[in-house]
Amino acid sequence: MDKTKRGIALFITLMVIASIMSIIAVSFTYLEKVQKDAGATSAILQGNLLQKNTVNILKRFFPQGKDNSEKLKLIYTMPLMLSEAKSGFGLNLSCKPLMVGVPISWLDQSIVPKSPKKMNLARKTLSSVMENYDIEEPNELEKLIMKAVTGKVSQNEDDAPRIQSKKGVVSKSQFDRIIADYRLRFDDPKVLSIPWERYFAFVKVDKTTKIDGAYLTPEFISVAFEEVSIETVKEDWIMGETTLESFLKDNSIMEPIDKKIYSNQALNAMHCEETYAYRDGQYKMNFDYIEGRSGNFEFNGKAE
Repeated sequence: MDKTKRGIALFITLMVIASIMSIIAVSFTYLEKVQKDAGATSAILQGNLLQKNTVNILKRFFPQGKDNSEKLKLIYTMPLMLSEAKSGFGLNLSCKPLMVGVPISWLDQSIVPKSPKKMNLARKTLSSVMENYDIEEPNELEKLIMKAVTGKVSQNEDDAPRIQSKKGVVSKSQFDRIIADYRLRFDDPKVLSIPWERYFAFVKVDKTTKIDGAYLTPEFISVAFEEVSIETVKEDWIMGETTLESFLKDNSIMEPIDKKIYSNQALNAMHCEETYAYRDGQYKMNFDYIEGRSGNFEFNGKAE
């Protein structure tokens, strides 16, 4: 049995490498066309091309609606590093699970009008996080977050007419600006020490959106299922290995798992980061990938 498992793992590994190699092949061809262009502009164009090619590969390698648990384990634990000596081109691709906590958008009742459990989970998580990290002005922080999530603006800050802000928080960078705003307004540095991505997912949601039942973080589990301490979760929970059902059962929690909230298998939802060498510099970009769709693409420019 062990030999069979090792053989399967090796086969999957070779499939991953072969698939990603096609990204390199296309990229090398493109490099020849743009090598006379200005360095920074060429690097951006190259980044856009790499991202599109990577997404196409992910679509083929992680078929939508399929159980890709074994292949997901592989890409989460084995960053891909490829290079080509002649052109000096190199690529490093690393991905991690994305839906490891509750979507921040579930705070908005209008997003989940028929799913009060989703909204209650999101609000419970926010309250617990603010309490656990001893936020000095929790009500004010909650107001700022809810304003961004719902698009509703309070009139009590000044007498001037206020323009309703764009509704929704669909990226971590958007949320980081909210946190920075609170930090400056209320001089509370503790808000910066909170690993928000361990409790929330910052993505665009729809009625089919679920939390990844195979890759929940220990921090989120300890908040969502308060009967279990964070120490116990860290000891017993293995992301990608332990099932939520077995974990709860082993810890004497009889609460049924809501299948509208938690998936029963690993989701094709990940956050990927690509670093590539181009000419005399290293460049970085990142994006989200969820069931055949990409979003939140960010070109981070030349790495230091």
